[in-house]
Amino acid sequence: MADERAFRHRPPGARRLTIIVVLVASMVATLLGRLYYVQLLDPNKPAQTADRLHEGVIVVPAPRGLILDARGRPLVQNTSAQVVTVDRETLQGLPDKGAAVLGKLAGLLGTSAARLAAEITPCSPKVPAPCWIGEPFQPVPVATAASTAVVLALGEHREDYPGVAVETVSLPEYPYGTLAAHVLGYTGKVAEADTSQNPALSDVDTIGRTGLQAQYDSILRGTDGRQTLLLNPQGYAVRQATNVPAVQGDTLITSIDLDVQRIAEQSLAQEIADRRAHGLPATSGAVVVMDPNTGRIIAIASSPTYDPQQFVGGISDADYAELTAPAANDPLVGRAIAGQYAPGSTFKLITSSSLLIHHEISLGGTYPCPGSLTIDGRVKTNYDSESFDYPLSLKDALGYSCDTFFYAPAAAEYYRDQTRISDGKKPNEYLQRTAALYGVGTQPGIDLPADEQAAGSYADRETRMTRWRTQRTQYCGDARRGYPEVADRTQRAYLTQLASENCTDGWRYRAGDNADMSIGQGETTMSPLQLAVAYSALVNGGKIWEPRLGWAVVDHNGKTVRTIEPKLRRTVPVSRTYLNYIADSLDFGRGWAVSGAFAYIGSPYQSRLGGKTGTAEVEGKKDTSWLASWGPTSHDRKGNVGAKFVVVGMIEQAGTGATAAGPMLKRIWDAIMGAHGKPIVAGKKPITTLPKVTQTR
Repeated sequence: MADERAFRHRPPGARRLTIIVVLVASMVATLLGRLYYVQLLDPNKPAQTADRLHEGVIVVPAPRGLILDARGRPLVQNTSAQVVTVDRETLQGLPDKGAAVLGKLAGLLGTSAARLAAEITPCSPKVPAPCWIGEPFQPVPVATAASTAVVLALGEHREDYPGVAVETVSLPEYPYGTLAAHVLGYTGKVAEADTSQNPALSDVDTIGRTGLQAQYDSILRGTDGRQTLLLNPQGYAVRQATNVPAVQGDTLITSIDLDVQRIAEQSLAQEIADRRAHGLPATSGAVVVMDPNTGRIIAIASSPTYDPQQFVGGISDADYAELTAPAANDPLVGRAIAGQYAPGSTFKLITSSSLLIHHEISLGGTYPCPGSLTIDGRVKTNYDSESFDYPLSLKDALGYSCDTFFYAPAAAEYYRDQTRISDGKKPNEYLQRTAALYGVGTQPGIDLPADEQAAGSYADRETRMTRWRTQRTQYCGDARRGYPEVADRTQRAYLTQLASENCTDGWRYRAGDNADMSIGQGETTMSPLQLAVAYSALVNGGKIWEPRLGWAVVDHNGKTVRTIEPKLRRTVPVSRTYLNYIADSLDFGRGWAVSGAFAYIGSPYQSRLGGKTGTAEVEGKKDTSWLASWGPTSHDRKGNVGAKFVVVGMIEQAGTGATAAGPMLKRIWDAIMGAHGKPIVAGKKPITTLPKVTQTR
């Protein structure tokens, strides 16, 4: 009580000071107690403190797996390259923050110091590309595949380049340059968008961008290594803790035969050169060689082409601009798979199948082949108005490629469907349904990215109406303005008239459209690969394959871990009797009676091949030249026709199928059949046994 009275009688200032002292003492005691608990008693106490080191991880990219041909030869392999890296931490510790070093290095690499400074600066919302998306403590690669001169200069004058190092890394190499470029594809550096979609990717990885490199990227990429560094509280590396080496990606064995691929590309290039020498544009072309019995692709050639090596380590702006310039004619597009072209008379395989299975013509019947036929008030003619004074069988109509023979039943089919529509029924559209069964209008399903394979197209009533509804405004607007940008008066008038007709009647599907489709014209388009799949069905009993380039996956020790099998999509409902009849009709052994045999007359293997030419008309351009061929042919005990290879070739703006695609494919057949020596493939048949791969490191 006395103390309380004494406290009350103390001056107010003294009382306040005492209260503050007590409060501060209580807070200090509480803080000390909390620290004691956290440091000694708390089971979840922090593992590191301000004076301890923490870990940082550098990802070491794994070498990509190889891509081999059907005999085990590398189509894509690995090579050692010198990469120049810059340690930004070291530069930041210099008095000028590394400005002098970057200036000297820029001179060596042929770039600017500002560009290098941007490349090594960590990315952030306030730092746009180019910038470094990796860890801040990780050396930044600024030059891939550095030249010997650069490596020597850096090695001899290390004191002038603190923080700059040269590392040996593994990069993809394409030993044959442009060979099979479109199916092999190219790689590129991982971008921020890639890591956001796939967190498993590292900033330093190489990722497949196109072709097999993209389709089988997860297999080829391998498992990255990890170097663990100990970092001080400021984030600077002190020493290395652990090192887990990278594991190379698995190897992809393909069904491509390097020798067949080489002759296919050489023959395509030669024929394009020959056609141009004859004054034709011959702007592009493609070849497909396929095993019709397994669905495996043996060779795919496309022109124009490019060198995938340009993309390794990042393509330069100048090289990319050159590849994408209009004058380059889209070399990055593989015409064999992604191209869509009017197939011309090669489509008559599908038309004949449809007419036979729907009993619109018969094997024993004969039908007219006039020089011209009027449909929808328009005159349609044969090539060069060729005509016969007597009716033809389907066999001769296919051999002579008589267009008017097919026009008539296609138009009659159209009118029967119109009658069904008048009766309130749906049209049968047999020709369209058969085309769909053969794969027209659907991507072939080859093991490549979906955006690299064309579906092809055909016209029917529904698609015509849908398109008209969505594009009518455009049609009518084009008709009113009259295409003033088109210099040629005739072409301008044609386009204006076409737009006017589409404005009012673009929804109509006419008899003439059906007739055009019957000979692979009008809005009918296919890729060379689609045509190869269709003709494979002709000689394999009607099987429509989803073709395959990949054959097997092998690990770095040579162990096969997976076999890649082609997928059977469907079997067309065309009897072997009909298929045999069509194939026999187009046997080159018939000589001049088969238009496609023109280039093969007198060859030692003429009677063992079959084929169908196509000469497709394209508005405003020269004709597209086609040949779909198969061989060496055989007949089993039941008389069924078989073949070991299907070879399809196409050249844009090159003339008739017999004069361009015919001789182009003959050079390939000469090599396969051994016309001038040893056959390019043993036994004149595709390789069916996987190669033995012992090690792929």
